[in-house]
Amino acid sequence: MPDFGPDFGPDFGPEPVRRNAPVMGTVVSMHVHDHLAPVIIDAAIDDALAELERLEQMFSTFRPTSVISRINRGELNLLDAPPEVIEVVDACTWLEHASNGAFSMRRVDRSLDPAGFVKGWAAERAAARLAARGLSNFMLSVGGDLMVLGEPAPGRRWHVAIADPRERGEVVRSVEIADGAVATSGTSERGSHIRTVDAGYDLLSFTVLGPSLSWADAFATAAFAMGHAGLEWVAQFEGYEGIAIDLDGVVTTTDGFAEASVV
Repeated sequence: MPDFGPDFGPDFGPEPVRRNAPVMGTVVSMHVHDHLAPVIIDAAIDDALAELERLEQMFSTFRPTSVISRINRGELNLLDAPPEVIEVVDACTWLEHASNGAFSMRRVDRSLDPAGFVKGWAAERAAARLAARGLSNFMLSVGGDLMVLGEPAPGRRWHVAIADPRERGEVVRSVEIADGAVATSGTSERGSHIRTVDAGYDLLSFTVLGPSLSWADAFATAAFAMGHAGLEWVAQFEGYEGIAIDLDGVVTTTDGFAEASVV
């Protein structure tokens, strides 16, 4: 995935509590800007991390004891899997049909690998744990794809930089968002869950903004494989906007992207 991360602007308001941890083969980062006792914030972060670990134990194809690994070995029938697995498989099945096969949860050997959906979905569930613990101003990022709630300081929105995939450290656009999500799919992360629809594999990255990280991440993954056609495809989903960067660094957006608080 291209470099992709938040720029929080002027440092005022409560001193944020920051925590990073390894998860799902990448890093989760949480920034909390609430006026709450440290013990409350720490407990909320611990809860979110525990949820991510629980889901990794369930979905990881690298852990032989995971539910997905047991299904792939024929030791467990999918219909007997936990409800979280059924939910993810149903979502992936819908996405594969909706994207005309650009997204797939199956490997070449037909074994299940829903990683292309699980990361954003799991991150959104972790964010829900933070909110359930009383946090209302935070950013949670997993592998650069992020979800925000509230504001980093009174009267401020979250400032998110969309990186130039050709030049590390360079930014092509910035957006300001309140409650919502931003996710990017790119050449550096192309995996078995992405299938190019035709020979026109012409993008370096595709970023989606929207209300849900589960679907922003999933739509970015599928749209990236579609090339520029992915912009029109994403635009059909209410509340979601996309920005594509091609091999020459040319930036193209959905028609509604200009209204998504672009700065």
